[in-house]
Amino acid sequence: MNMRLIVAMLLWLNLGVSHASGDGNVTSASQLLGLPSYCRGTQQVRAISQDPTPMSVYIERYGPTYNHLHHYCWALNTENDISQRHPPDGRFWLGTAISNIDYVLHNNNDPKFIFLPEIYVAKARILFKMDQANDAVPWLEKAITLRPNYSPAYARLSDYYLEKGNKEKAIKILQQGISRSKTSEMLTRRLRDIQAKTGDSETR
Repeated sequence: MNMRLIVAMLLWLNLGVSHASGDGNVTSASQLLGLPSYCRGTQQVRAISQDPTPMSVYIERYGPTYNHLHHYCWALNTENDISQRHPPDGRFWLGTAISNIDYVLHNNNDPKFIFLPEIYVAKARILFKMDQANDAVPWLEKAITLRPNYSPAYARLSDYYLEKGNKEKAIKILQQGISRSKTSEMLTRRLRDIQAKTGDSETR
């Protein structure tokens, strides 16, 4: 084989691996735009964000688990990358995102860690993308149990039942969420949309 061709192939492979990094490490300012603001102060990510706030300040504010939260941010970065590029091995990389989330959960000893409900919902969202609905639903339910007024969990769980054709269950989930989160316009809007399509305007 031509030496130039071999070198070109090796270069292409190297670029491919670095672009779809399994750990999801944030390497550019543009990637920060797709991440929650609290990611900017986490380990590794702060090298890109240039966050001047000492880690000790964040740890005092959020607890020791913040030391590990960059793995969650990496998972979100991987998810964003897959959503933009749609690579043929996307399912594999989404699996690495789940591994990073599990790393954070494994190293968390605070049942009241403020970001837990969000992490649970993110894990469910990625599992849905991997066609693992049976594994995803319990994480949404866990988020609701932990924070009964957490609207995103109700919204995604309702979507799941709606996708399955169970409109009655979808409506029930939304109504439950609205009753526990009185200010959730998102859930109220979703409920109205479903009821308008089904001709059911009754509030249970």
